[in-house]
Order: sequence, then structure tokens, then C-alpha cells
Amino acid sequence: MTFRMVVLLAVAATVASAQRVSFPNFTGPGAAGVRNQIVGAVCDTADCVAATKTTTAGKPDWKKAKKESVLFFVTANVVKKGKALSLDLQVLNKAGPAKAKKTFALDKNGTLPAKGLQQVMDLLTGAFGGSSKNAPEPTPTPTPEPAKTQPKETTKPADPPPTRTTRRDPEPQPTPDPEPDTRGTGPTATKTRPKFLMIDVGADLFTRRLEYSQVATSNLRRYDLGLTGMAALGVKFFPLALMRDDLLAGLGVEFAIGFAPWIQSRLTSTATAFPTSAMRIDGGIRWDLRPIKTFALAISPYVGVRSQSFTVSPVMGQRIDGLPNIAYVGLRAGLGLDVPIIENRLNVFGRFGIIPVFSSGEIISSAFFPNGSAFGLEANAGVSVGVLPFMQIRASFEFARYGMTFVTQPTDTYVAAGAAETYLGGNASLRFMF
Repeated sequence: MTFRMVVLLAVAATVASAQRVSFPNFTGPGAAGVRNQIVGAVCDTADCVAATKTTTAGKPDWKKAKKESVLFFVTANVVKKGKALSLDLQVLNKAGPAKAKKTFALDKNGTLPAKGLQQVMDLLTGAFGGSSKNAPEPTPTPTPEPAKTQPKETTKPADPPPTRTTRRDPEPQPTPDPEPDTRGTGPTATKTRPKFLMIDVGADLFTRRLEYSQVATSNLRRYDLGLTGMAALGVKFFPLALMRDDLLAGLGVEFAIGFAPWIQSRLTSTATAFPTSAMRIDGGIRWDLRPIKTFALAISPYVGVRSQSFTVSPVMGQRIDGLPNIAYVGLRAGLGLDVPIIENRLNVFGRFGIIPVFSSGEIISSAFFPNGSAFGLEANAGVSVGVLPFMQIRASFEFARYGMTFVTQPTDTYVAAGAAETYLGGNASLRFMF
């Protein structure tokens, strides 16, 4: 450690004895490393207060700071331009605008070189000391010279004026630096930083219709279900958002389930109620891409699997003839969009996807149509309203349709060219975000 660094640490310690400081979490790629470097240099001797006691949601909270007698916050943002990294650092003082701000170059490891760390210490010392505290402090700097010039009393009072000007030189330097003012708006991107966990709890309201086309036999039944409710639960987890705030932070997994085991089906000619259940399970990978750091627009491609079934159970060993149970298993892929209208308050969202079906249950089997294929589409559109920082109310229109084609022979028991199963309705839910 150089002599100059020793002097700067001594000055910081003297100033900190009268004024306390707190370091909220820095933002940007690798910000934690350079923050630890600066905190380690300053807080070994300075009176630092833990950020957990002085911040709310990672941002300076002056009410908490007052309770802890903290007068200054040191905030910073790491900016990456090409391969170069820089640190936009500023000292905040409740009494007015930023006390000081300046940009420092970082090395390839994302940390401050020795010279840069000295410059940061110099800046912080000047910012914390103010005009009244700085005047007497520089006396440690000329201590080697007084040993030689101590007998000459005339030189001793002449020394302080130069030290005042040299100690105050760093303060004007950040002031004319206009670039941090523009780049300093970058940290507003933390407002749109993706959450690492989202939980949706709600219900689906849906109608269901199964109908056939070009029917050549009279033994197939069309099915219509009126508006019915289905319990719904969804979870999205973004593990990388715990460690970073770039595009990869939006890469995660999702799981959703909807079920309604309480439905009943009846023939128009009889009052017998047949127990009926509906279920839908989705799972897969999604990527919430936020291409604009200062705007919370999210474009979300997703891919996964879907299992959806609609089953009418027999009663006393008898079932509804001509009505197949359907159980799709297939791929699910598509694109979602979430657009803020009023940031953190009102969003509109939508989704469109395709569902290539691998198997369809009874309807495409030896029991009904031995040969055939199925393909599905899904879409939704809705709005979300933020009622708390961690909670939204969401409502959407939901649509899903499965089209089936059959290959039949005139002698088959069931003959039709195809069928379509359509789900139409909506969803209402609460989303909890962490």
C-alpha cells in the first residue's frame, strides 16, 4: 500500500467519525465485485452502515438513513460498452443534489486498478468532508516536510494554503462531467428487472364443443358444455435472475395446471348424470426477453409439452355411446408479449401458440377412428393491474382449438372426415411476484 493510500485512509477515517455512510447494492454486470472492493477499502476505517438498514427494495431510504444517522449514500452502476467496463459512481446527500459523481474505468476483471481505487477514495474523501471538514484535514500530508522545516516558523503557516487547493481540486472535476448525468439514468432499468419467481392462482371459465364434419354414420354424438369453472395454478421460475440482470435473467421454466373434477354430463333423453372431469397440464421453458433496459416490454418465446383431457366416466358400467374420451399429449410452442401501458400499474399481454399432437386418446384409436391426426392452436389476450409491488390482478380471454382429420373406410363403425374440439372462455387470477 502506497504512502498516499495510507494518508487517504487516515483522512477517510477522521471524516467518517463525524459522518456515517451507506453503500446500497451497485447495479450492472459484475457490480458486486467492485462494490466489495470499494467497501473493503473504505469501511475498514470508516463508519459504514449496512445497506439492509438504510434501503428499501435496494434503493436509498432517507427515513431509515435518518434513524441510523447516515448522511451520505454511495451508489454506482457498472456500464459495459463493447468489451470495456466503466463505473458510474455518485455520492448522494439528502440536503441537495448529488454531492459528487464521476466515471472510473474498470480493468478486464471488472475491478478498479490501484490508481482508480485511489481516485475513488480521493473523491469520497472530498465528498464526505465538505468545506468545513477539509480545511484542517490535509495537515497529515505535509508531515514529512515539517520535520525538516520545523525550525523555520515562517514556512509552517505557508504550507496549508497549497494543501487546501490540491485537496479541493477533485471536487470541481466531477461537476463539469456531463456524461454521467446521461448514463446515470441507466439504473432506472432496475425498475423493470425481471422477477425470479411468479405464482398465478385463479380460475378458468370455459365452454367446450366437440363436433364432426362430413359424418356418414348416425352413431356419433356432438358434445356441448356450458360455461364451467376450472381451478388454475401456474408457476414460473427464473433462476438466473438471482445472479444477473441481463437478457439471460429472463430464461426460466414454467408449469401450469387446471382441473375441474366436478362436471356432470347428461343425455337429453335421460336424467342420469355421468361424472365428468377436465384437466390441462403445461410444462416447459420460456425466455422473457426485455430488449429495452429502460422499458418493461417483454417478448417471451416458449416451448414445452401439453397434456389435456376431457373424460366422461360410466355409471353402473354404462357409458354414453358414440362419445369418445379425449386425452391429448403434444408439443407446445409459441410467443408471448407483455406491454406496459402505465409502468408497474397497467399492462396488456397476449400469447399465440401451436400444439402438434402426438396422441389423442380414445377418439383416434381402434375404439373410434383407427387412423387420424390432430393439431391444436391456442391464444389469449388480457390486462394486468398492479395493486402492490409484488401482486397483480390479471384477466384474459382464452381460446384453444384442436382440429382432427380421420382416414376411414365405408365399412367402419364410425365414419367422418374430421372433428374439432373448441375451448372458449377466460381466466381471472392473482399473480404474486418475488
